[in-house]
Amino acid sequence: MPSGSDGGDCSLSDGPRRSARRAPGTALVATVALLAAAVLSSHDSEPSPATQAPPSGQLRVLTWNICGEAGGRRGTTGYCPYRNDPAAKVQEIVKAMAEHQADAVALQEICGGAPGSHASMLTTALGPRWSVRAAAGSRPDGTSACRGGLKGRLGVAVAVRGKITSSTTSESLPASPRTNKDSKPLLCVTVAKWSYGLCTIHILPGADPRVPSQVRQVAGDVLKTGRPVVLAGDFNRNSRAAELAPLDRDFTECRRWGDGTPAAPTFHRWDISTGRHVFHTLDHVYVHTAGGFPARFASCGVDHERMDTTRNTTDAPPPSGQSDHAPVHVVVRGR
Repeated sequence: MPSGSDGGDCSLSDGPRRSARRAPGTALVATVALLAAAVLSSHDSEPSPATQAPPSGQLRVLTWNICGEAGGRRGTTGYCPYRNDPAAKVQEIVKAMAEHQADAVALQEICGGAPGSHASMLTTALGPRWSVRAAAGSRPDGTSACRGGLKGRLGVAVAVRGKITSSTTSESLPASPRTNKDSKPLLCVTVAKWSYGLCTIHILPGADPRVPSQVRQVAGDVLKTGRPVVLAGDFNRNSRAAELAPLDRDFTECRRWGDGTPAAPTFHRWDISTGRHVFHTLDHVYVHTAGGFPARFASCGVDHERMDTTRNTTDAPPPSGQSDHAPVHVVVRGR
């Protein structure tokens, strides 16, 4: 789970406006089946990406750090809502995809690679018209198994409405100096008949000195594909932070927020030491067109209803969202 931001250009004292929302239940099978059907039927009257590009030349992408790894009690620094309830997490992912009519979703802090993991459950929920890929990372001590009884290994994942024709996983952390044993994979996929590939990454948090090298590595690996790519994930930095300069130079970030603001918070943290809410914009979607022309976005926005903004105290009310991050949704126009 992110420890915060580098103190970039968007630290807000007041949270986004929210509507009332019930906390997710734990019953999965019937609910997810209905939600998956909604996702799969949302484009039934349109061409399937398994045979041609997304309808109307547009690609709808969702990215979300779901803080799905187990651990963290209410009132402690590592707390994140519903971390030990994978059924609720998967249910909410599918629901968000249906509401935003997503063609693809990029996920961070998700367990994958084993039956019963988030990624496995998501594959089952979405059905055969979707493809899911996961890539495992590791913590500073080198461990990657999801804790607290959760199945699989901690990392990132993508799901696309169509057939993945190829996928690559590369290490984004510099080989030297390697003071820790941690790993942060860059996961990229190509999809049949799609002009864009899709990559996802989770950048190191805080003031880690490896961040500039990691960002340069990610940017370079994506550019090496030589094709248009959507890069989505948790960058642990506000937009225009100095460490993100390689991406700002060679990529276009979606910043046309639906509420008219230049940026919108995507991450909430309760500062236990000061008793204050802290907001940052850490989750971003970048596009590289591989053609020398800027990417065109039809829209981008933040789903604040799925971000928990309650205070992290032992006497706090139930969480108001399913993660400390909000999903970011964008519509990318084709060439």
